[in-house]
Amino acid sequence: MNIPVILYGDDGTLLNGIETQHGRISVARTVQDFSEALGMAHTGIARALLCARVPSELSASTVDSLAQSEVLLAVIAPENLPLPAEAHRIRTEAVLEEILGSIERAVDAALARPRGAYGVQHTASGTLPGNTLTMDPSGYGYDAAGQNAVGYGYDIGTRHANYSLPGLSAGAYGYDPAYGAQSPEFPADSYGRNTPEGAVPYSFDPVAQNPEAPAIPGDEESVLTRAAAIVDGFAPGSEYARRFEEENGDSQPLHPDITPTPEAPARYQPGHRIGKILTVWGTHGAPGRSTIAFNLAALAAQKGQSVCLIDADTYAPSLDALMALEDAGSGLAIICSDADRAQLDEKKAGAIMERVPLKQGFFDFLSGITSSSRWPEVRARAFSEVLGWLKLHYDIVICDVAAPIEVDEELPFDGPAPRRNAATLTALAESDRVIVVGEADVVGLPRLINLAREVQERSDLMAPGTSVQYWLNRSRREAAGFNPEAKMRDNWSRYLSVPLDGVIPYERKIMDRLRRNGEALLEVAPRHAMVQAFDAMLEGMYAVRPVG
Repeated sequence: MNIPVILYGDDGTLLNGIETQHGRISVARTVQDFSEALGMAHTGIARALLCARVPSELSASTVDSLAQSEVLLAVIAPENLPLPAEAHRIRTEAVLEEILGSIERAVDAALARPRGAYGVQHTASGTLPGNTLTMDPSGYGYDAAGQNAVGYGYDIGTRHANYSLPGLSAGAYGYDPAYGAQSPEFPADSYGRNTPEGAVPYSFDPVAQNPEAPAIPGDEESVLTRAAAIVDGFAPGSEYARRFEEENGDSQPLHPDITPTPEAPARYQPGHRIGKILTVWGTHGAPGRSTIAFNLAALAAQKGQSVCLIDADTYAPSLDALMALEDAGSGLAIICSDADRAQLDEKKAGAIMERVPLKQGFFDFLSGITSSSRWPEVRARAFSEVLGWLKLHYDIVICDVAAPIEVDEELPFDGPAPRRNAATLTALAESDRVIVVGEADVVGLPRLINLAREVQERSDLMAPGTSVQYWLNRSRREAAGFNPEAKMRDNWSRYLSVPLDGVIPYERKIMDRLRRNGEALLEVAPRHAMVQAFDAMLEGMYAVRPVG
């Protein structure tokens, strides 16, 4: 099994050493920013994050979140430097072979560990494959006290990791897979933990504390019972529902976590999705997807809508440059990483978003990946969760995506492989409206016709009911001759039954000025024909505001 790793803080020494050896470990990415390294690690492109220097922001929760993503955190650090107990320490004097061997053993042990679940008995430590005790102090779970430890989060011996005795091994998490096993030397307490001889194990007896208390069911039964009680408690006809009706008339009770706003209409009450997603897509090349997405966001914001613009192009992101913004990092990669860890919240998202001011109003911008090599950080599931979350906070979410929609080739990943076209495919599947753009010339028109045919053939590409509009951009006499719009529409109708929604004229001088200054067209020429085309693209997408 190949083991891809992410290198953090390396000066090139480890990278060169790993690339010259022919073992199982390969380098997936090299980064100098630890937060960027964490984001990459959570995408699943690597099995281990190897830190050549100790990160200042390292914490136990960081190591645990990586463990949830099945990523080993290995740190090259001196023994006298404290690290979270779960981190895999590698001594600073270790040579390359020792470093790589230690990571291989740790990853193998992590993949071999049993996973606990309801009704699943953890196997005894002696039956775990690949967990033979060794005297290698560089192994995962090694502690400063000099005790041996093997495996990812396992206690192969009989002691907790923070209570070591000579001759006993401790796991990184202090977890004993032989759950509840009795040791002749140290009997297990009520939680299956071994205690020194003579010590009284702690146990809690609810009946002894309260003789009238009902018997406590097992874990699984307890969870199911509580869940049923909650559901039954809010069901119509329940005691809670009856009391609510007596106090509030015939209205149904809301969930207690939802606080209604009396002056807001029903669709604006908490818990209701109010936003819509619009994706600007199109043919290969540069038909003007980003320019259109930017101007749509500016136009919607000027009309009083709350707007979030996302640069989800995983091939050639360009909205930062188009709007004359500084390259401040990948907001999309960061928020997708938060979604992977179920940590999406307004405060963090507000810090990630860039607010783009207009002459009238503003909109929020989620910057794209800073390099085309960072596409694995935008995973389909995480991006879908981000879009769903943003719909709760904005009237319109506009996505600028790349052209390719082909299914990516299989990549050499041990876990689920990320897909480069996942951002485009996810945005199309989640959209309420898709604007499909092609360039109005002898090359762009056939490309858009072929793309429209593909959309008709692929029913799985978009959700049923998705509004799809086809537009030809940059129409000019130099490219198509006299009366270019009429010629384009005539050629379109020969091959397709679906309508062509519009042809957008092009004026190079105006567009060059806009790009140079990072301005939207409506700020310079609000009555231009292009602005009217953008308004037609947004028709029916605006959220209805309450009167007054």
